[in-house]
Amino acid sequence: MLNIIICDDDPFTLRLSASLLNKAISRSRADACLSCIASSGGELINFINNSPGSYLYFLDYDFGKEELNGVDLVKRIYRRDADAKIVFVTSHTEKGMEILKSGIRAFGFIEKTPEQDKMISEYVKYLNMAAVPVVPDASVPMIRLPLGIDEAAELPISEIVYVDSVKAVAHSICYHTFDGSEITVRDTIEHALELLGPGFIRCHRSVLVNKRHVLSVKNGLVRLANGESAVCAMGKRKEVVAACFKKERNSNP
Repeated sequence: MLNIIICDDDPFTLRLSASLLNKAISRSRADACLSCIASSGGELINFINNSPGSYLYFLDYDFGKEELNGVDLVKRIYRRDADAKIVFVTSHTEKGMEILKSGIRAFGFIEKTPEQDKMISEYVKYLNMAAVPVVPDASVPMIRLPLGIDEAAELPISEIVYVDSVKAVAHSICYHTFDGSEITVRDTIEHALELLGPGFIRCHRSVLVNKRHVLSVKNGLVRLANGESAVCAMGKRKEVVAACFKKERNSNP
């Protein structure tokens, strides 16, 4: 499967890019999925440290004065993902030559435009260029969730972003997946943590989060790779940070 990361510091552009990319994936019929929606270079680096692998990246070039800019961010990406495919999505098309002169192996460039269909077509082009052959993987850990009598759903554990208690329904919890699916079952948070294993951590008495999907912890919230946030109890913040981020991940390059 082709795993994709997008990163842009503008919230509106980030949401729009995620929507257009999902449409491009459907249109291209590529075996691909959006694995991370990051709003800063730091969140992106935290994600690939938590979930090492090879990705197709769609990156903004300019993240402002307090953030890593395109070339520096890509250099840090290459330290962790040597096979990274980098596509810059930017309004600064004049930066293309500067990027190439820096030695960065750009996979391509997309110019930001209000023409959404044109943007989708550009995304489709790079999805097709980066597509990998479909190889079935029977080793993916799954969880089986009972929905009723003789009815159950199976989910890859890696696709579950977080689990929370359902306030409106007693003794029920909801599994939230990266693609936006929600599955509610009669169970407890404690039992869910047993089933899901050490890849999950309790950030609140009523919330579990998948460590590999945690991008940052700030202002009482855990920001997750699918663009959502979950509440984090004050007494749990240090534990969550320690479990999800090694000290070296926050150090300077």
